[in-house]
Amino acid sequence: MFQDMRTKYNAEQKSSPTPSQESLASLAPPPSPEHPLGPAAPFCPKPFCVYAGHTSDLLDISWSKNYFVLSSSMDKTVRLWHISRGECLCCFQHIDFVTAIVFHPRDDRYFLSGSLDGKLRLWNIPDKKVAVWNEVDGKTKLITAANFCQNGKFAVVGTYDGRCIFYTTHQLKYHTQIDVRSTRGKNCGRKISGIEPMPNDDKILVTSNDSRIRLYDLRDLNLSCKYKGYVNVSSQIKASFSHDGKYIVSGSENQCIYVWKTCHDYSKFSSVRRDRNDFWEGIKAHNAVVTCAVFAPNPDHIIRMVSEREEAEAAPDDKLEVPTRAAAWCRRPRQARCWSARTSTEPSRSSCTKPSPNTAHCRPPRSHVFTFH
Repeated sequence: MFQDMRTKYNAEQKSSPTPSQESLASLAPPPSPEHPLGPAAPFCPKPFCVYAGHTSDLLDISWSKNYFVLSSSMDKTVRLWHISRGECLCCFQHIDFVTAIVFHPRDDRYFLSGSLDGKLRLWNIPDKKVAVWNEVDGKTKLITAANFCQNGKFAVVGTYDGRCIFYTTHQLKYHTQIDVRSTRGKNCGRKISGIEPMPNDDKILVTSNDSRIRLYDLRDLNLSCKYKGYVNVSSQIKASFSHDGKYIVSGSENQCIYVWKTCHDYSKFSSVRRDRNDFWEGIKAHNAVVTCAVFAPNPDHIIRMVSEREEAEAAPDDKLEVPTRAAAWCRRPRQARCWSARTSTEPSRSSCTKPSPNTAHCRPPRSHVFTFH
């Protein structure tokens, strides 16, 4: 898969754009949707923000708690954005494709990047340089997934040969590892395509290319449960939790999304293995591979917003129109809120644009539901 990606990238002979090209691209109007959304849809038909700057396909995205966005790409860069700015704030150069990025959960001045060069890097954003790095051991050093766990205490990477390797975040020193495979040794060495920490628990969810999702307990590194039903043979699909950790959702190569309960009341079943979960619900979502599916952080807000919109549209014309939450959001004036990083006259392996303190910042609604293909 990654060799095909390299061949495609090299054939196109793409180069990084100049700053003037980035500014012009960021101001270009977004394309109109092919199928307009209906009045009951929770999203506006036009994107809230469109960012342009990468010269090849995107591989990963990470949001910070302060509305910064990181994007990684096959162009071997990581770019930093903010919803109040149209241009790239900082560009972090890598040696190979950057397959995984994630902000530190407690301090978003730092982020973790994993690359196909086998190196795990912890970046300091204000200093615009790598704070510490380490390299994966073994014959196959390709990093295909990365995340933090235990509230940032450890960094964990997934590899192309099916290993989850843990490092201490402070100095990225090797801590331990898990070989992701079946209990009988079959399907060992399959690519790890996603790692997700479980909310409010010391467990991680690991997605791999053997069409299995596994939940591991970090206290003893034992397998807590294995989820199956979806199809993931070669794609970069990552399963994720709902905000309360009670459900798991994942895309699939068969054009569907799948949902599991994280835990079942096994007293209701006479003969069911507790370490397996074969009970799922599948929904046809697209006409192609669904590479990403996530829960809304606040689903009650979306349901309430849609209900209010429907009530407003059903109200008689002679009555006073009361704006819905969605309409109020569209009309809400922008507020100034922007973070400013320390600048340096000699950026280290990165190029940055300092945010303007007067830049308008509009807080987006805290409810999102996404599926991608």
